[in-house]
Amino acid sequence: MSNYPDPLRMLDLSQNRAAAVIASISNDQMSLATPCDLWDVKDVINKLVASTRLFTGFGLRQQPDPSLDLINPKDLIGDDPVGVYLAAAKECRDAWRTPGALDGLATSTIGEAKARAVLNARIFDTTVLTWDISQACDVDHLIDDEQAGYVLFVAERLVPAVRSQSPERYKEEVTDVTGTTTVDQLIAITGRNPSWKANLQRN
Repeated sequence: MSNYPDPLRMLDLSQNRAAAVIASISNDQMSLATPCDLWDVKDVINKLVASTRLFTGFGLRQQPDPSLDLINPKDLIGDDPVGVYLAAAKECRDAWRTPGALDGLATSTIGEAKARAVLNARIFDTTVLTWDISQACDVDHLIDDEQAGYVLFVAERLVPAVRSQSPERYKEEVTDVTGTTTVDQLIAITGRNPSWKANLQRN
């Protein structure tokens, strides 16, 4: 990929936009259904916080915290989703800016990988979960073409690798996506339907 952007800058963009989306929704939207089957908005934000904290540890080369459950997210956000997420995002940002964080190998959710690839997985996850929240709450996801193009490049490599090890984590790619945006192409790779519409009713 030519002119590949700085992953640390892309991490900042993805986390800042995730925080802005979370800040734009109200408490009474937390129970809305999302494109993630069986998860409501609060579950997705809790998963976002948990995975952000997990990847902070990856950046610092620490052992994964077993309490950070990405399959059945615990309530980490309480009544302050924005504050809790911003704190987690800052810790993640700081971790990946420590000397040597981008060098060599780091742990990931599917085993050891090049550190930059692990950071890219964090950017991917943040971006996709931001889209999930935005679709559920019918707000702008704020993901521009630069971010979407970067994450699409990552997703084309990451998602098949994850599927091969943990097929339950992603549905099969949605293939009938033509004449759509880069964001739509990215979302389709994850097995989500880019045309998913919010049902603005509580579960």
